[in-house]
Amino acid sequence: MSKITFKINGKKYGVDGRYGPDFTLNEFIRTVADLRGTKSMCHEGGCGACVVAVRIPSQSTGELKIFSVNSCLVSILSCHGWEVTTVEGIGNRTIGFHDIQTRLANFNGTQCGYCTPGWIMNMYSLYKSKNGKLSTEEIENSFAGNICRCTGYRSIADAFKTFASDADQDILKKLIDVEDLSKFKACGVKCPKICSYRNSTQCTQIKVKFDAETNTDGPWCILGNINTEALTVKNDAFKWFKVYNLNDVFKIIDQNKNDYKLIAGNTGQGVYHITDYPLNMIDIADVAEIKGYLLDVNLILGAGISLSEMMEIFLKMCSENEDFLYLKEFYDHLDLVAHVPVKNIGTIGGNLFMKHLNREFQSDIFLLLETVGAMITIGKKN
Repeated sequence: MSKITFKINGKKYGVDGRYGPDFTLNEFIRTVADLRGTKSMCHEGGCGACVVAVRIPSQSTGELKIFSVNSCLVSILSCHGWEVTTVEGIGNRTIGFHDIQTRLANFNGTQCGYCTPGWIMNMYSLYKSKNGKLSTEEIENSFAGNICRCTGYRSIADAFKTFASDADQDILKKLIDVEDLSKFKACGVKCPKICSYRNSTQCTQIKVKFDAETNTDGPWCILGNINTEALTVKNDAFKWFKVYNLNDVFKIIDQNKNDYKLIAGNTGQGVYHITDYPLNMIDIADVAEIKGYLLDVNLILGAGISLSEMMEIFLKMCSENEDFLYLKEFYDHLDLVAHVPVKNIGTIGGNLFMKHLNREFQSDIFLLLETVGAMITIGKKN
């Protein structure tokens, strides 16, 4: 029997037919890998408590790319070849804390702490994906999918903005608790309400010092060259096919007729819960023919590219080709759609087909493409 193989914090795991398509990465992390730092709450990809970092090779360039995902939306069977990092994997009391963790604590950015791992891992993914070169705007736009009921967000936002190259220098000063407002900032001595005391030499300026970025990531190790031959995980209740080309997709469809479901990011279950899986699931997330884009007279997008990749393509096209200047407006609007972890694995085709199946679904992707008269090419066998 074939196995889905992946790594969590450098440790290799394999799953077979004992784990069904409804068993999520979040459940595996918490109950099998026994890493409880990653939280479980809404199961809809809405709160951000479950966010982890994923590293995989890019299909187009072969280079490693890192991004955040909602582990509550990802089936464990979708994780073939993934390298998953949880909050324990970037820093802990044993190996030392990552600078992102330390800085958030120094800024009083956690209270009950339940949401904190998700915030940390979203920031970590962003920081690593940009090689540490971030702007304040990029940071501000990356956390729509993280909710905190305690802090009021300011302390979290300010902590993360200190990683921006254009950070306001005032932010680099440690925030003061409300209870400490009556104390001198320089030395923490309670103010005696005597004006002459302010100019005394009893207080010396204390500068806030943050530790430099330290490498506590541990060794990254890809699982060799991922086998691109189709594999099957199954039991009596289901079959899960991992495929890499359209020929294999059509072959499986031909053998199983109408009792199948195509799966890529599968983030749609955060909107419409899947209560009854068909017998056959076909994982098309890595099918090469529906990835990437092509420019002739028109811009042709593969239905399998993620919404984040679509945004990058739009930004590139509007800056290089005056015929596509309007794509900057599309980019700006897509920035308001869903949130980063969902857009990182949710696909164009998946969004449009969810709209097709659920006409009431308010798809901004559908609306934008309809506005400019986009057309869909549907492939058939042969």
